[in-house]
Amino acid sequence: MTTTCNDWTMTWTSAAQAIYALLPYTDKKDRYTLTDVMGVSGHAFRINIHPADVNAAGPTMFDPEQLLEHGLHLLGFGTEPLHGFHTPAAPEQLREAVEFAQASIDRGLPVIGWSLFVPEFGLIYGYDDEKQELYCRDPQQDGALPYTKLNELPMKFVYMLRVTDSDDVDPLEAWTKGLRSIIEFARGQAPTLSAEYKHGLAGYDAWIEAFRNRTVDPFGNAYNTAVVCCAREFGVRFLESFPERWPGNSEREESLRRLGAEAAKHYGAVAEALRGLQRLFPFPQGGEPNDPASASEAEVLLKTAKAAEEQGVGALERMYEALTRESVS
Repeated sequence: MTTTCNDWTMTWTSAAQAIYALLPYTDKKDRYTLTDVMGVSGHAFRINIHPADVNAAGPTMFDPEQLLEHGLHLLGFGTEPLHGFHTPAAPEQLREAVEFAQASIDRGLPVIGWSLFVPEFGLIYGYDDEKQELYCRDPQQDGALPYTKLNELPMKFVYMLRVTDSDDVDPLEAWTKGLRSIIEFARGQAPTLSAEYKHGLAGYDAWIEAFRNRTVDPFGNAYNTAVVCCAREFGVRFLESFPERWPGNSEREESLRRLGAEAAKHYGAVAEALRGLQRLFPFPQGGEPNDPASASEAEVLLKTAKAAEEQGVGALERMYEALTRESVS
């Protein structure tokens, strides 16, 4: 598979990256790869586009329960969120957030935080009460965040999530549950924070609309292109792993392998089309998305991607039907 992901331990999807960064501190540190996280959580199959401008907020315009807790639960973790609050906030509220992080760090488990240095998810992995600092890592930097800076985060909102416990999960059961959510997302049925954004297959139509109207934000478009392209490449890698993941002779495992291979072929075509989009609109410069020739070429590529993804979703739907039918019988 031709790919733009040179490192399968890194993804543009910061929610999945934060989950993966947390794993080494848990009892499942050797169980899951980032490909597992992206696939089972469904992040490998997400897309969320604003039809007006394809702005950069799309990938994270969901409740953290959808972006983080859903995947962590499927991987076998219990979670507890710090209910987010807007800033500036009272000192007592900020202290509560600091203590929430400290309690988990004292147990040897970092917490996931939102908008620590940039509007992405990251990890809070340490603290120094004398210096009044949290130690954090996100896609932009790794360093100290003074307690007082919680009142000045980029998105003016404090949110944290910690892992509370860990249980064994059946991989096939987890994938079946994850698969249902992936299909619901593709069909535009996922809970969302804004109806203005279009997710799943409808996201491609929204993307095309912005190109037709010549209203595309260059930075946001390049960012979404990188996020979705990288996600689909992980999706292909995950689906192609089914023969080693489920090598048995049962009808169920044979269905998984057959339909996984079919879906991988279609999502591979999606990734190929999106790589073409990346060449036109590299991150962060973004190219000239509102240039008529570039916009027309982008529309063709996005139509190709959507058509292939429709086929991929169809294969996943047949996989889900096979898994649930056999589990009942």
